[in-house]
Amino acid sequence: MQDLLTKLKRWCKRVILHRPSRLSREDWEAQYSIGQPGYYREISELARYHVVVGYCHFLKPSGTILDLGCGEGILQERLDPCKHSRYVGVDFSNEAIRLASSRQDEKTLFVTADVSTYVPNEQFDVVIFGECLYCFKDPLSVIRRYDPFLKNDGLFIVSMTVHESVNALWEIIDKVYEPHDEVKVTHRSGLSWIVKIYHKAGIFLIWWSIGILDLGY
Repeated sequence: MQDLLTKLKRWCKRVILHRPSRLSREDWEAQYSIGQPGYYREISELARYHVVVGYCHFLKPSGTILDLGCGEGILQERLDPCKHSRYVGVDFSNEAIRLASSRQDEKTLFVTADVSTYVPNEQFDVVIFGECLYCFKDPLSVIRRYDPFLKNDGLFIVSMTVHESVNALWEIIDKVYEPHDEVKVTHRSGLSWIVKIYHKAGIFLIWWSIGILDLGY
């Protein structure tokens, strides 16, 4: 009985943690310092990560990857080193980047920076927003600012927890960026994610930028 209660408490805690939230930098630092986001390494997260990895390997073999909100670099661990030429992971948590930095090498770089203000010094084949967009007050603007750093034939990959509060955000993104593919991942625990691929924005984004197109956001 005690084992059942322990498992139930653990499951409830994970469901709460998976709700979209806007935790402060201090909150994330505190969580990483005590190993709190360790659930990202559990089997329930495995399929979600590997959908993203699969997209990178299949659509952009030997490509360059920018992973925004990379945390401690779990996605980078799952990438086949023979199937990408460069990886840059960005997160505003000093503790998360400290944990990831031991894996830096000639084609892997981890950077402590705020995704909403970070300025890359190169273009990428793939730009990934993994479970981070709902942390920002204006998620669409965050995506938009990385358009110049995505190659013309590049792809955005966006992964978000399935939650009613995220539905409107998906609709907004879909109005500006052309969806290329989409997968929904559901674990037996009840946790679900949607992973979408988008082409680089075209004329509609330009119209929105200068106020011709009203997206209601």
